[in-house]
Amino acid sequence: MNDIAKSENFQNALQPAEVVNQVALIQQVMHEVMQDGQHYGLIPGCGKKPSLLKPGAEKLGMVFRLAPEFKIDKEDFPGGHREYIITCTMIHIPTGKIWGQGVGSGSTLESKYRWRDAKRTCPKCGAEAIIKGKEEYGGGWVCFAKKGGCGAKYGENDKGIVDQKIGRIENEDIADCYNTVLKIAKKRAQVDAILTCTAAGDLFTQDIEDFDPAVFGGTVYEVTAKTETQKPSGKAQELKTAKAEPSPKQASAPKPVSTQTQPAEQKLGLQGEETPAKKAPQNFEYLKKMTELKKLVGDADYYKIVGGNGGMHATDFTTRAAQEAVYRELRQFAKDRGLVK
Repeated sequence: MNDIAKSENFQNALQPAEVVNQVALIQQVMHEVMQDGQHYGLIPGCGKKPSLLKPGAEKLGMVFRLAPEFKIDKEDFPGGHREYIITCTMIHIPTGKIWGQGVGSGSTLESKYRWRDAKRTCPKCGAEAIIKGKEEYGGGWVCFAKKGGCGAKYGENDKGIVDQKIGRIENEDIADCYNTVLKIAKKRAQVDAILTCTAAGDLFTQDIEDFDPAVFGGTVYEVTAKTETQKPSGKAQELKTAKAEPSPKQASAPKPVSTQTQPAEQKLGLQGEETPAKKAPQNFEYLKKMTELKKLVGDADYYKIVGGNGGMHATDFTTRAAQEAVYRELRQFAKDRGLVK
């Protein structure tokens, strides 16, 4: 009886190969359709991991045929402040079934909406162009024309100027932000729902910081998080580890001190492992061969093998040993299927 129940519980479960194909599909869409800065990108102050933006979430929703439905809850606070809490439910268009939900909130009590930076304004023209006048020109205050002012001058103790509140003050037009925070809450809920429904939390995120940038035709990002459970596998990792670990003789030998100028290759970090601040030179012959194999084996199998070695694209492998390992594995895969001799 228990075996039957267990079988029934998991009869609709995805197989490992289907999960791998789904991840490969998202990686392929990210690489071939999405653009850095438009569909995903770095958020200042949120680390080096790319965040999924609203246009990117909409693209993934289209790929997986998911339609969003929104439930809006509103709560008002003293001072005219308001908070929206939105639940986004993703509906699978072909079947009409619910795939999952995401939540997001937006509030006028968030600092960028609650406060504004007040500056002195001109009593005559209303421009925020008041500056302190130079002593040699009589001091006082001036509505500076180069900042859009009218050129009016005021005395040192003019109450129309000195009594104005400046700096961080409450936004007196807080109702103007209602629609803004509503849209922000909606966007946050939709992105959260897409990450949940597509299991893309390890590829994109809104709040984690462990991605490293890689350079390829502009700034793109590795989409495999570097965690203990997702280390590069296969021969490429073995070769990388063997190269990174010095022999006892190398470890104990003192490094000679030389006053001679270092070779250009060492300065650029092109010998041995690349320095983090430098970009490794491209091996164009290797990239050409990888592109040819990709056409032969197809995108799904290509990204599956490349992903299994810890990368997203051929350019993610910057050492010759790693490049040779992933190329050999991909070529062997093609050979086993009679695609190459």
